[in-house]
Amino acid sequence: MKYDSQYYILRENHESGAYMLGQDEDSDEGLEHLMSLRSIKRRVLGPGVVEVLEGDSNKFTPCDYHETAEQLVSEKFRQVLQAFNLPGMDFYQTNIVSGSKTWTEHYYMHIWHHHRAIHKGRSKIDGTYIDDDFILESLSLDENVLDKIPLEERLVFRLEEDPTFLFHETVVQVLREANLTGLSFLRVDEWSIGSAFE
Repeated sequence: MKYDSQYYILRENHESGAYMLGQDEDSDEGLEHLMSLRSIKRRVLGPGVVEVLEGDSNKFTPCDYHETAEQLVSEKFRQVLQAFNLPGMDFYQTNIVSGSKTWTEHYYMHIWHHHRAIHKGRSKIDGTYIDDDFILESLSLDENVLDKIPLEERLVFRLEEDPTFLFHETVVQVLREANLTGLSFLRVDEWSIGSAFE
């Protein structure tokens, strides 16, 4: 349980949540593999394209973070993370299009560095751990796994069992100090499946 208070889940806030963004058909086909647990650099040959699907497109201005089916971040957000020299993370330039306007300073963030770190005794799931066929209802991290991994290799990672991205408190602090828009963080020990509706 000692890591449950040190790690956070990245979420949209009300600013970015007021809009739904999604990949446009002009987006590079390689970006369809952003949930892959390995680098997709060889698959991506061009920029991504994201369009505003819902929300008042006349009032739309991009935030530093938008949660599409993937994670979309600004250049400012990207620079904060690049300073940590994180393993298993790539950024792919992506244009946001809304009507006649285009913003080019955004990136799909692909976190493919992963650890099998769900504590099966303390976490709650709907389903089975066999073949990772479950919905995560509440999360606790396995200290027996994370204790063996140097901190610099687990500052930001994806759970291997579930597409949940975790940020260590040291990274969260720097992201908060950067005054980025569109994002919030929820500590692992305060998160549950119902938190998405709070």
